[in-house]
Amino acid sequence: MSHLSVPRCLSAFILVSVFTLTAAHGRAESCLQAGAPSDVAARLAGIADAEYREFNGHRIDDDGTLLRFGSAESETELLHDPDTGESARNRPGRYAWRRVWEYWLALGAHVEGEPWRRKLIFVPGLLDDAHSGARAKERRLGSLLPEASREGEDDVQAAMREALVRAALNDSPWSAAFISYLMHKAGLGDVQFRYSATHSDYIKAAFDHDPAYAYRACDPARVRPRVGDLLCYSRGSRPLRRFSDWREAVRAENFIAASHCELVVGVDRSARKMETIGGNVLQSVARRRLRLNEAGVLSGNHSPLLFKPEAETACLVQKDCRRQNINLQYWSVLLQLKQ
Repeated sequence: MSHLSVPRCLSAFILVSVFTLTAAHGRAESCLQAGAPSDVAARLAGIADAEYREFNGHRIDDDGTLLRFGSAESETELLHDPDTGESARNRPGRYAWRRVWEYWLALGAHVEGEPWRRKLIFVPGLLDDAHSGARAKERRLGSLLPEASREGEDDVQAAMREALVRAALNDSPWSAAFISYLMHKAGLGDVQFRYSATHSDYIKAAFDHDPAYAYRACDPARVRPRVGDLLCYSRGSRPLRRFSDWREAVRAENFIAASHCELVVGVDRSARKMETIGGNVLQSVARRRLRLNEAGVLSGNHSPLLFKPEAETACLVQKDCRRQNINLQYWSVLLQLKQ
């Protein structure tokens, strides 16, 4: 009786495949077996909640309605007392725009020079000529601030320096800097969190399975959210629509993906609701309510896979249009806090 032999290369491939599937299954089980939120989770949620209240941010309901419009990124709106909700002239930093700059400075404590790499976009000659056809250019904040610090009137210098920073806040997405700020304030070190101005950097790190890393990547369609977790969606022209898309995409060399993450600050399983807080949501710090399904995981009602969003131009050019649902996003990865 003859025996069929298996080539060594095929045997190795089978062994690697089995190991990969076994490891993936083990990691998925870890997501499902996570315990109660830790002290770190409570600390993160408390910092985010106080930040939202002090910033005087937006409020978004679970149907995607903007319930309240708060302060925006480059405004001179006063910060608020987080306990009373009243405007407070004695808050450190005083203005909303200065608080956003603080998020960048916190990131700069972990990524050297990051605040000064913020870009300003301008069109040469456009200020004097509305019909200027010149192409837009970029300059880094760090190269412009010294020019605004030359000898001259103190008020002129102060106005120019603050104007440059406020312009840079408008031209630089800061949602990842906000998350980095929360982690920094909570005391997470560089081994525990991948500080970055790009969400996909610290998302990928959660897929790398480093035991020292504070987060693991989980599927929000299967795993119940907890306080301290990060809920993320993919955006852009080619979004990663499902968790499996992320798992495949992060393997690519020099991986980067347009995305956004928010910290889970509350979960009410009996009401089937959760709340998150994120930065640079409609140019503010926003508190968002989302729905959970009967299994306690994120509801599919928030997914464009089931509900097609209204075209952004519809309400601009048409007499009638449907309400925009701000919560309708590709929420496709949950970073579960391991600590």
